[in-house]
Amino acid sequence: MKFDTLALTAAIIAIPSVSATGGNNFTRRCGRLIQTFKNANTKVLWSGYVTKGTNVTYPDLHPTCGQNWVIAQANMCRLSLNVTTSSTSNVIMEVWMPENWETTGQRFAMTGNGGVSGCATLSDLAFTASLGFATVGHNNGHDGTSSLPFLNRPEVIKDFAWRATLVATQVGKAATNFFYQASPTKSYYWGCSGGGRQGMKIAQDFPQEYDGIIAGDPAADFHRLVAAGLYFSYQTGPPSAPTWLSLEQWQAVNAEVLAQCDTIDGVADTVLEDPLKCHPRFETMLCGQLETWATHQCLTPAQVSAVDKIYSPVYGNKGRFFAPRVQPGNDQIFGFYLVYGAPSELGVEYIRYAIKNDPTWTPPPSLDEMLDIMDNLLDNDPYKVSANNPNLTPLKNSGHKLLVYHGTSDGYYSHENTIKLYENTARNMTLKSKQLDDFYRLFPVTGLNHCNGGNGAWYFGGSGQHGLGISGVDPNESLIMKMVRWVENGVAPDTLRGYQINPVTGKPVGAVRDHCRHPLKNTYKGTGDPLSPANWECKLGTKYP
Repeated sequence: MKFDTLALTAAIIAIPSVSATGGNNFTRRCGRLIQTFKNANTKVLWSGYVTKGTNVTYPDLHPTCGQNWVIAQANMCRLSLNVTTSSTSNVIMEVWMPENWETTGQRFAMTGNGGVSGCATLSDLAFTASLGFATVGHNNGHDGTSSLPFLNRPEVIKDFAWRATLVATQVGKAATNFFYQASPTKSYYWGCSGGGRQGMKIAQDFPQEYDGIIAGDPAADFHRLVAAGLYFSYQTGPPSAPTWLSLEQWQAVNAEVLAQCDTIDGVADTVLEDPLKCHPRFETMLCGQLETWATHQCLTPAQVSAVDKIYSPVYGNKGRFFAPRVQPGNDQIFGFYLVYGAPSELGVEYIRYAIKNDPTWTPPPSLDEMLDIMDNLLDNDPYKVSANNPNLTPLKNSGHKLLVYHGTSDGYYSHENTIKLYENTARNMTLKSKQLDDFYRLFPVTGLNHCNGGNGAWYFGGSGQHGLGISGVDPNESLIMKMVRWVENGVAPDTLRGYQINPVTGKPVGAVRDHCRHPLKNTYKGTGDPLSPANWECKLGTKYP
């Protein structure tokens, strides 16, 4: 069964607006969608009215997805669909249509997925619906967080690469049109991590679908993420290797990085405003004669060499650049890749099931062999999983907007990759930053780990940040509403205001920072309380490029 670019428009029946005859009509029509909504290759699994405060559960959600429930934050119609994408693949999706849609702007929104996962971001689904958006989430064409469903199933990889997002978009819009008997005025996408990659793929290949696209911590050059996760473990080895460091030792390395670099920005706050300026010298941690970690908290020459390689760019056997160094000031990396002494599970599984189609494949013993595999990864990109096309001319011509952000303490995928993609776009399109600003803005967020958490003022209402129990920040200041104001009112964000969060109370405490759009850097003015955004400014020398 072929699913090309999809003739997915549902037949619109000439009946009154959903709210024209009051709430009972809304409830009745919602419940009947299981019989009335017809769309190509689509089966309605469930439809029904849900009241605000209801615990919406997903008992069949794959256990690796984590929490299988979310609290509805709006009175709405919930529609569950199964869309066939080929004879061997399908997408499961949710469409949440709020009762107040017609009075809150008649907007449509799509949420993203993390990593390679088939887990919808339920908190984003609930939050976006609470703002009045008709909102879609989907399983990315497979269940769970593993790459196992890709084994010998190329159509499932194709769904993961791009098709599931496009299909869910078009079917979601068809369902919205059918139910409300009106088309959305504007459409928005937002996601982080793998959802950021999906956002960049939309911006590059399907910009006509969304007026505003938000891509957070985008794993856009996906195979570079896989390669870096595999490379780092070869530099440190297993716990028995002389190059391995314990978590305590890595924490000491991070403390040394901060000791050398924290005050480059003028403030000692454990946050580097520009990690690219930090080039630590780890020989300062060398043990002297008769000194050991136990006696002097120092490192052996082999350990110092390993640390230096982790904080250096990654190149392959052909001399090709693979990935940037681990960004200084990033302690999130230690638990993800280094302490366990094993290659990244995401990377191993992806190569095993999506590239090699061999469930017995294991990483080779030598780094040279792994580097050859990594070279092959960059040369071959099945179904164009990566979203690294620097030509955004179709997006520019569409008049639609792209907002990208990336935590500078991201331990999965360095923000330097995202800066490189921005600069590649500038060169490819021969555009200065002032010209890119019209449709493409990038915000490095200092002190932000991967999508949420971190030492800095990391909370700004981005994707994946709304299910963390954080209170005290106006939902209308969330990132998606900033995008709405850019698209609908022409008010482009010059900064992203971030809040430091107390991990116990979930409330803002400490620093508030207005994160600058690239290439400007947040610069301390030299006086005043460094926790206040008033004492920082966005600048790059004396001239904006």
